[in-house]
Amino acid sequence: MLACIHALTQADGQVDLHEYCLSRLLHRELYESMHRTSPWQGRRAPTAAIQAATATLLSVLADAGQRDRAAAEAAYRAGLAQVVPGATLPFTPVPAVSLEGGWPVLDALDGPDKQLLVAGMVTAIGHDGTMTVAEIELLRTVCALLGCPLPPLADVRPEQVTR
Repeated sequence: MLACIHALTQADGQVDLHEYCLSRLLHRELYESMHRTSPWQGRRAPTAAIQAATATLLSVLADAGQRDRAAAEAAYRAGLAQVVPGATLPFTPVPAVSLEGGWPVLDALDGPDKQLLVAGMVTAIGHDGTMTVAEIELLRTVCALLGCPLPPLADVRPEQVTR
């Protein structure tokens, strides 16, 4: 089944954010149902690795939610400032598959640090006052993969969500 999911996401030669999120969620759920444990059994990583994984995640998120590079970088910086105050990590738009190496690092964070990461994502998403479906999907995926509750989105009005 995992091979079939992988083949479907690769069918057109590229993996978009929606395909990545769905395949990553399915992989995690299937793995945990078979092995009764997380696919990532890591210990807390060095600070540099945590910051790099955070920067990659926020870069993918900001790029997914903005059409303009300057707006994407501003959203990235807002999220990063919340998670890693004072950090000067560059904004580098990368494809969603670049997140793969960061999951073990981010999953090994403790609860308060995961909460801070999710808060930074919400800050980046809300930076321009609207949310895209891609941003919401990535937020939902991250929360599921890291075992964090999804923040309430009850205050979001339909006109604030764009494709």
